Amino acid sequence: MIVAIFRPKEYAKETEEKLRRFGFDVVSTPMIELREKTVRVRDADYTIITSRTSAEIALKKGLIRGRIITIGPKTAEPLKSYNVLIPSKYDSSTLYREFADLLKNKRVNLLRSDKGSGILLNLSEICDLREYQLYEIVKIKNDSTRRIVREIAEKRVDAAVFSSRMIVESFMENAEDIGIIKKVVKSLNEIKTIAIGPPTKEKLGEYGVEALMPEKYDFDGVIELLSSI
Repeated sequence: MIVAIFRPKEYAKETEEKLRRFGFDVVSTPMIELREKTVRVRDADYTIITSRTSAEIALKKGLIRGRIITIGPKTAEPLKSYNVLIPSKYDSSTLYREFADLLKNKRVNLLRSDKGSGILLNLSEICDLREYQLYEIVKIKNDSTRRIVREIAEKRVDAAVFSSRMIVESFMENAEDIGIIKKVVKSLNEIKTIAIGPPTKEKLGEYGVEALMPEKYDFDGVIELLSSI
């Protein structure tokens, strides 16, 4: 099975190697670029971290205050020396629901990208929340991104895995730029298209793509799903 992934270059190699260990052929083309920002944070009772990139930046720059809540185990990996809290499902809605009582009336720092979900900002209704954007996500449009879009339009891969809403947007904008958006959507519905998490699945749905979604919202879950279909 040939699997297409679109992760930023910082994480692509690790994901490629994992998929290949399980017998998949991989086509990898980054659809987004990550650019760090300069940030200072206040003292807090809790720090919420929503991506592995945010965790790595926070650790490197000493931005962690109080106890840590991360959106999933992959996000927590760089923070092995800390006692990290993780929701049962790796998405913002579950994090909000399961930790709202714990965070009530506390000082909470939210560390993430400039394209984070608005759900966690609702915590400001129950706690003293402050958001810090540690990096910006920039869409990529070049010969490589256009090439993989064309390959998927021609169904030269068996599966395509989208791991964020911004990756979906970048992919679809590339398809629109070269005038094959309808063909791409049709092909994505005919191959195995996988969304990691509800927000990504919802974004694909906005374009008319009905994506599969793993039980676990990470690439381990993707591998389990691909191995079962």
